[in-house]
Amino acid sequence: MISPSQAPRGSFCARLTNHNERVASAGSNYTRPVSALVRRSVRVSQGCLALFSAICIALHPGFVLKWNEGGFSNYGIHLKTAIPYSIAFLGCALYAARAARALAGMRTSARHFSLLLYVYSALMLCTLLSTYGYTLNHPLKNVHTVVGIATMLFEPLAAGWMYTRLERTAWTRTLIVLELAGLALGVIDYLVILHVLFLAQVLTAFAFGALLVRAAGHLDELGSHATYVFSE
Repeated sequence: MISPSQAPRGSFCARLTNHNERVASAGSNYTRPVSALVRRSVRVSQGCLALFSAICIALHPGFVLKWNEGGFSNYGIHLKTAIPYSIAFLGCALYAARAARALAGMRTSARHFSLLLYVYSALMLCTLLSTYGYTLNHPLKNVHTVVGIATMLFEPLAAGWMYTRLERTAWTRTLIVLELAGLALGVIDYLVILHVLFLAQVLTAFAFGALLVRAAGHLDELGSHATYVFSE
């Protein structure tokens, strides 16, 4: 009986052996570069959001740092802060989508993480686009409010999903507590008990972003050891 290594060059047995070798080596040849790309893209996404948000606050702290605080969207409707505000959300959305695309060839939880990143990217983009005209009329304001509520609900849910799949540490426990605290403050603001919208946004965005970065750096805990699918 002829072994696969002795099969004539170009035979079906030899082609099948070569294909299996490529699949077997997929983890070492592809998983590491993909993991690095995802990790780098998520870090740039969150770094962009944090850096340019901080620039907005530094340029005009009075919009949010007050007792009767408003939301972060105030920075998107003033010329002085509109550019850094736009860069913050656009950069965040684009790099989150880039990380999501890099995970498209993976199975199980890694693909679920890709979907999470796509939804997050879409919400960031919708937040940006709905900001520019929300002060013009009530329908546009309602659109922006709906996007804000969707984001405020999505981030704790997505954070909970990541938390249940990551290794439980003091840091991840702290982040999920901050995320839930931000959600609670968001509800308090929505019910007009206290005007704490900006604080709610900061807590949820920070905790979610930190969990996102940790998840991107520990894809093996999300199921990244799944094999790639190759087509002949």
